[in-house]
Amino acid sequence: MSTVSLNTFSAIMTFAIDLEDALGRFYASAAPLAGAHAEHFQTYAAKSIKRKQRLTAIRQDNVTEMVLEPISGLDVDNYKITASTPADAAEALSTARTLEQRASRFYTDAEAKLNVTEPRRAFQKMAQENEDRLAVLS
Repeated sequence: MSTVSLNTFSAIMTFAIDLEDALGRFYASAAPLAGAHAEHFQTYAAKSIKRKQRLTAIRQDNVTEMVLEPISGLDVDNYKITASTPADAAEALSTARTLEQRASRFYTDAEAKLNVTEPRRAFQKMAQENEDRLAVLS
């Protein structure tokens, strides 16, 4: 994921797109090692691709609505995810939980900072989906 400062609408959307890309890559690579959760991992990998496409479309559709006022209070270090291919099912599950928690926190925190309706709704939905994933992975 690229390092960005989360102080504009565009930066937040770019980070969200990168986040979904990283989640998708993790789930795709970890699915064979996920044991009983392999099917969930495959589903989450596919959904991350769709979420990335949706975020890209939202960013493009809302370019004219972007307000240039700065956004503050989002520290990229709180949401940045790094994940290598896990060694076994237990590590895959533990890493997945951590990633879902970070993603949920990012979408929840960023949603509160956005003043554009469509991205706010998308972020609310994505945060809820991450929480639902956490419940499944617990």
